[in-house]
Amino acid sequence: MPNPKVSQKLQPLLQAYEKSHPKSKQAFERAKKVLPAGSTRSVLVSSPFPLVIQSAQGATFTTIDGIKFDDFVSDYSAGIYGHSHPVIHEAVQSALNTGFSLGGIIEKEAELAEILTGRFPSIEKVRFCNSGTEANTFAVATALSFTGRRKVLVFDNGYHGGTMSFHTRTNPMNLPHEFVFGIYNDVEMTRALITDDIGVILVEPMQAAGGMIPATREFLTLLRRRSEDVGAILIFDEVVTSRMHYHGMQGALDIIPDMTTVGKYLGGGFPFGAFGGNAKLMDRFDSGQESELHHLGTFNNNIFTMSAAVAASKLITEAQLNRLNAMGDRLREEAVEIVKKTGIKEVSFTGYGSAVGVHFSGDCAHELKEYFYFGLINRGISIGRRGFVSLNLAHTEHSIDRLLEGIHAFVDDVCSWKDS
Repeated sequence: MPNPKVSQKLQPLLQAYEKSHPKSKQAFERAKKVLPAGSTRSVLVSSPFPLVIQSAQGATFTTIDGIKFDDFVSDYSAGIYGHSHPVIHEAVQSALNTGFSLGGIIEKEAELAEILTGRFPSIEKVRFCNSGTEANTFAVATALSFTGRRKVLVFDNGYHGGTMSFHTRTNPMNLPHEFVFGIYNDVEMTRALITDDIGVILVEPMQAAGGMIPATREFLTLLRRRSEDVGAILIFDEVVTSRMHYHGMQGALDIIPDMTTVGKYLGGGFPFGAFGGNAKLMDRFDSGQESELHHLGTFNNNIFTMSAAVAASKLITEAQLNRLNAMGDRLREEAVEIVKKTGIKEVSFTGYGSAVGVHFSGDCAHELKEYFYFGLINRGISIGRRGFVSLNLAHTEHSIDRLLEGIHAFVDDVCSWKDS
């Protein structure tokens, strides 16, 4: 960055932020007394304090200070329907009349399972749970049980929930599996790592928390072929990427894994996860089989998630996903052009369809990222602080225009520093 004093440029934005959100700051101070870092979800921890939301509708939310924001976080892709969608609202109201914690089987379980097996080619049978974290945890355990092996091949910067997060190789919160670490999209290195003692290969077709980095076709094809060669189970973590195509990224690329995990938006805004695969694998949960596995969970089939998920599934059509992806492609392409015209090399954009990652490089990468984030916040636009943008069904072309205007303003500021 030409100007080494970017942090000085950031201070007025931080001051404006603190002045505009006194109630959020007060709520944060209260929360810190009983919650580590003032939150129970690490991704939401934010200095000097996070925004505290009071309500949300469509593609916007309103904070407890009464300030409305365009929401481009979309609950880190889980909120694909926009906030308070009337179809889901009606389904939840109906569920309220059935009773809570029924403690037994309900018909909507089978209905939701039929929907998922119809959408994702690799899923012949499926089990429900309460999060993407649980889905990946159970899928890996199922696959290791099937292969009788211990090693799990994973990749740098991969995120598979709270129990398998590989931003570092020594994350103390991870499960104690025997992990083998590969480099995402590095075909030759990965080829050498896939040996006949690997039991499971776990991969995201696009790394979401890792920066919206799509896997190359060559890389995923290698995983598919080599897993078959050595008898390993290939698991696609499509908790995020299932929204990129009606049949998931596996359908878009026609590369079909042995198992798939999903979650987030598929629960219609309620806690949800699912893992599935071919019948031979999944029938190990059948109590009539010799190799019976037990998978328990009080809320796996809770009436609210099942009802919301079935209703929400009707909103996810190929046409709607294509519309979202087209808007995301437009956002990414025009943002690239805005930056390219100025000659700024420290800012780049990645992703696929409706998922966009914003990246910063150079000596002032952190300060640039902060300036970008708070510049948008002070314009009433919310993105994930790490550079995460996820579109939802309530967004329009006008929404994209608003965000592009914010990107343009950021670039103009950076250019003015260069000229000063």
